[in-house]
Amino acid sequence: MVNYGTIYTLPFKSRKEVSYLIEIQKENYEGKSTELVGSGNSPFSVIIEDEDFLYTPTRFSSASIRIVGGDYLQNLYSTGYQQYRVLCKRGNDIIWTGFINPELYTQDYTSTKFELEIECSSAMSTLEYVNYKQKNAEQRTFISFWELFRMFIEQSRGCYSSIFIPHVYAKNEDDYNNDLNVFEEMTISEQNFFDEDNKAMTLKEILEEVCKFLNWTCVDWRGELYFIDIDHKSIYYKYDCDLNTYSKATPIVLNVSDIGFAGSEHFLDILPGYNKVTIKCSNYPIEEIKITEDFDKLKLLSNIGEVSTNLGNGNTRHTQREVLYPNILTMHQFTYKNDVLSPVTDLSIYKDKRNATELLGAIPLRYASYESGLKTPTTQSYNYECAIQVRQRCGTKYDPINDVTPNSVFNDSIVVIGAKKDALFLGKGGALSLNMSIKVLQKDKYDSPFGGGLVPSEDGITYLKDIIKVGIRIGDKYVSKDNYGRFTWGDTPSTMSINLDQSSVENADGKMGTGFVSLYKTYGVLGKYSDADGVVMDIPANLFGTLEMSIYAPTLTEREGQVPYGYLIKDLKLRYCHPLDMDDDKDSDRIYENVVNENFINELDEIEFRISSYNNDGACYSKVLLLDEYLKDNLYSSIEKTLIRPEELLIRRIINQYGATKIKLTQVLLNSNSITPLSVLSDNYMKGKRFMIAGGEIDFANEQFTCKMIEA
Repeated sequence: MVNYGTIYTLPFKSRKEVSYLIEIQKENYEGKSTELVGSGNSPFSVIIEDEDFLYTPTRFSSASIRIVGGDYLQNLYSTGYQQYRVLCKRGNDIIWTGFINPELYTQDYTSTKFELEIECSSAMSTLEYVNYKQKNAEQRTFISFWELFRMFIEQSRGCYSSIFIPHVYAKNEDDYNNDLNVFEEMTISEQNFFDEDNKAMTLKEILEEVCKFLNWTCVDWRGELYFIDIDHKSIYYKYDCDLNTYSKATPIVLNVSDIGFAGSEHFLDILPGYNKVTIKCSNYPIEEIKITEDFDKLKLLSNIGEVSTNLGNGNTRHTQREVLYPNILTMHQFTYKNDVLSPVTDLSIYKDKRNATELLGAIPLRYASYESGLKTPTTQSYNYECAIQVRQRCGTKYDPINDVTPNSVFNDSIVVIGAKKDALFLGKGGALSLNMSIKVLQKDKYDSPFGGGLVPSEDGITYLKDIIKVGIRIGDKYVSKDNYGRFTWGDTPSTMSINLDQSSVENADGKMGTGFVSLYKTYGVLGKYSDADGVVMDIPANLFGTLEMSIYAPTLTEREGQVPYGYLIKDLKLRYCHPLDMDDDKDSDRIYENVVNENFINELDEIEFRISSYNNDGACYSKVLLLDEYLKDNLYSSIEKTLIRPEELLIRRIINQYGATKIKLTQVLLNSNSITPLSVLSDNYMKGKRFMIAGGEIDFANEQFTCKMIEA
């Protein structure tokens, strides 16, 4: 919690002798306060954003403070949007809360006293400068709409006395009648608030998206915060600032003549109607689950340089290797000395060291080689390949007399490669597809596994009996493989031994050659899913939570007089695959629009949703969950008294409101506490019409409210 101390006060009275006090508070200030003098006949005024579109997601305010002072006022020049907090009070009631804008001011230096106008923004407006931070620093998860509401209020640092939320939505009619809070059960992946480059959205952007999805407008008003549903004429919950306790409130109809007028500048405008509305849902699809490295972005750990090896046939192999720092993947490295296996905790100690390539465990590298000599033309150029090197053994030379052939110093429970992807929801009916290619590294058994071990053997032979041990979980569900090769999901932690592609077998011994060999293909289900390759694991039920994949230390055995000491991994991919019967445009943006049966079309500007309902869109971060299912067209709305899809509901609302032209009035009213954003206003000269507040300006000293209202 950030503390603010009062550094300046500015008292003033209205023309009706109502006392007001402006407190200017500084972040972490603990000194005494100085009283300022107001300037002119309006020391403080508030402007509420004027927007003609009734369904705008936010309608925030700004304020102006006018004071007389000297050079000491330079202390008010803030360097951040939440450094100086402003409270306007009437008695003990806060009637406006915001912050001084960090802007340059022009002041008169020809006299020791001068007038200064300070511009301020409402507390909620400053969310534009606050980036979203995930709930758990260790991983991203799912966050409920209710938690988001709390976050918006807390991070605004405003002193709002009450929060008004309309009682419009529920899971069903019974829940609605029992006042159950559906927003505690509506969640969305935090990953939706970060782009592919990990840049976070601002809280104001997220607030706008939430309000668009709910068809609401967020308004700060006289020290209170309102979430307005323009079509809802029934109950609002009036919460405390912590959203813990509430009472109920309902909109009140007011006549402007009863409120009274404070001026004669009244205007009437005609706003256009619309008969065409388009809503575009910008889907954020879960495509390939990125568990591989972008080698172009990896930093160099050590350049081993060129190593030349005499092949004994008149040719020489020239090899170049660059060892890299891992980035996306978690790779574990080890050393083995005096029969003790020790994890490497600081990889940087191997910076520019030639023995970096001899580390046990996993590490990314770029490598290339060419041969030159009597029998092979000299190419003298490298064609680099990128791979993850996994080394499994070290120790003594192979002793054919005493049969000293040290097996892996790892046991098969040691993870060498790990990967996580947070806040996933993978719907039932899809599948996970895992694939990679491996190439065995080996040495002659008469040589130490690390004897000159800078160069991987080009003739390492892979066999069918070689396996990759993998563990995969999503949330608290683990995938396992039975003796028949079938994959199931359960609550018990488990691992799988994955075989290689049998189509590469060259002979009865299971020899698969010296090149890269991919994992075996699950042919029985490959044809059911798009983009599936390699091992395919059906998802029979909805899975959500953190996806974690672990690749364990290899278990390779001796073959043909050679000692395998690890392997290279290429093209490591894990992806979520959609059923083939899903829409072809599953990864495209979803468009909703109404059908127009008229010759004349007046179309509203396209509305974009970055939070949306699910409509056969495939796995997406941007989709709302209701409990453990995607929210579809099954949200109860008290306005239509049926289950709805929010995007389609908004289209119907807009068409109903803007099917004909609308009247906009501007009237100068007395500043009355009875006027709130919930108020339904009427005018004696506009029989049968009702209006909602859509902006204006409050001049507290002159007791007037220039009210802008739109027919609703």
